[in-house]
Amino acid sequence: MSDFFSRQAFVLRQAINEYRDGTLDLNSLIHRIEGVGSVFENELWRNAVFPVILSMEQINAAAINGGNDLTEADKVSIEESLIEFEGLIKDFENK
Repeated sequence: MSDFFSRQAFVLRQAINEYRDGTLDLNSLIHRIEGVGSVFENELWRNAVFPVILSMEQINAAAINGGNDLTEADKVSIEESLIEFEGLIKDFENK
């Protein structure tokens, strides 16, 4: 993959790490991921990432609308999505 994507992959991994460290909330993480997606104009990437982001957005929306913190089940689901997302990043880096 291009150097441009490599730089964007670094930004994505950094955001994921910040979320896991508790210095970035879920809403901000989603916004950063979407921001990178908007500058990385690749339809294959968007199609691959969409279901992962959608899952996280649904959990985020439910938490925000309910005025609640994430449940343990939500946190597990988010972590599963992040692991899947990291796999996508790696796959695209290897293309």
